[in-house]
Amino acid sequence: MSTTNDADRAAEELTGWFGDLLRLCDATVFAVASEPAHRKAAVLGVLTRNAKRLYERESDSTGKLFTPLCLVLASACRSLDLVPDAGQWKAAIENVLVLGPQLRKVVTNMPVIVSVAGSPAALLKEHLDESLAQAGVTDRATILDHRNRRIALGLAINWGMRFLVAYALETTDPPEADAISTRGLSWIRKIIQPIVVRAA
Repeated sequence: MSTTNDADRAAEELTGWFGDLLRLCDATVFAVASEPAHRKAAVLGVLTRNAKRLYERESDSTGKLFTPLCLVLASACRSLDLVPDAGQWKAAIENVLVLGPQLRKVVTNMPVIVSVAGSPAALLKEHLDESLAQAGVTDRATILDHRNRRIALGLAINWGMRFLVAYALETTDPPEADAISTRGLSWIRKIIQPIVVRAA
């Protein structure tokens, strides 16, 4: 099977997984009130709490950021009333597959860059953090107006999807207690790792 077919299949699985995640959040953390205004406030509360947690922590290899990342992605999508499709998940996977070799090549030719670039997950998290800050959902001030904050939040979803893929590939076995469902980081890594091997 080709790398393209593997990526298509992985993207479809991630699309289904994320749909299940959204439904889980709808039935739990977003369901504290039935009134639209209160529900919107609940979604925003989940988003800001978990965006701050993500922003304050560095990428790690043990999966500690998985739960806040999932909650940020879910609440950001509900805030913007959108759901990433398989094409967007495939683009995220392919972006990470290209980024890893690019960084390794740069580090090989210019070792000093490793302290700046770091790993794919660390680099993608920097972009995610900046987008969350610009969206006004962290403790950092932003000068953007409402429209541009929504654009920044949309970018945060894109960066977050890419960070999730890279993070899954770079973690060891994450603690099950930190997984939102049985399909946690280990499961994501399992469906993406064969694509990495084929692309190598």
